[in-house]
Amino acid sequence: MRLAFNHGDPAGPLRHSTQTALAPWVIPDDLDDAMVVVSELVQNVTQHTAGGGELVVTVEPGAVIIEVRDYSPVLPKVQPPDAQRLGGRGLLLVAGVTRAWGAAPTAQGKVVWARLATADIRSDSVT
Repeated sequence: MRLAFNHGDPAGPLRHSTQTALAPWVIPDDLDDAMVVVSELVQNVTQHTAGGGELVVTVEPGAVIIEVRDYSPVLPKVQPPDAQRLGGRGLLLVAGVTRAWGAAPTAQGKVVWARLATADIRSDSVT
């Protein structure tokens, strides 16, 4: 699944589309984790970059891969928890619910990706 979004767009419609696409493939607990990751990665783009981006979700046996591409070359940094700051914990949440995550520069900006371990419901692959 590939969905484009613009700067300032809410993550809700992207979460809904992702939930609809993943529901036949993953169990509810894994779906909840995927929704956290989509929310956090998309909100990072819509709040911290000037342009939009693209959400790409792929299902493989035993895993869901979520990628968010944007046009900013600035790679995200995990911030330590700070009781004085309202936000800034999104990447800590992503790290907590995923098997692995990372960011890499691209020719147009960057991609931030996360790999979630899932219980197998179906072994087919969907993109």
